Amino acid sequence: MNQKTWADYQGGIKGIRFESHEMQEMADPTAVKPPYYPPAEQEFISAMQTIARRFGKLADNDGNGIWVGYVDKKKNDNYSKGIYCEHCAHYESEKVCKIIAAKIEPGGYCRLAAIPAEKVTIKGKKKN
Repeated sequence: MNQKTWADYQGGIKGIRFESHEMQEMADPTAVKPPYYPPAEQEFISAMQTIARRFGKLADNDGNGIWVGYVDKKKNDNYSKGIYCEHCAHYESEKVCKIIAAKIEPGGYCRLAAIPAEKVTIKGKKKN
């Protein structure tokens, strides 16, 4: 398998790893690696950010038909699992999301979250 550097992926979504799990080595092993998103999730992230750029940031009942369902940290029942804005690909800063209009909290979340698997901890998962 060919070794790829971050420069090889610059055409994609900024801050997202596009390599497979087997190719997680980057040119500089001391560099902080961006989170990994599988191909389908990469498409979801790109689509949601494109929609927000094209139609404006989203909000519940804004006429765009996409229900955001944002909740702040106090109401985030998934916080202990690692499901919150600060882990999301759409997180821009402490109060700003790339795709929703609401002022956010790092510990809040919405139903459009794109959180890498390595940030999510699910305990007591049922086995089939």
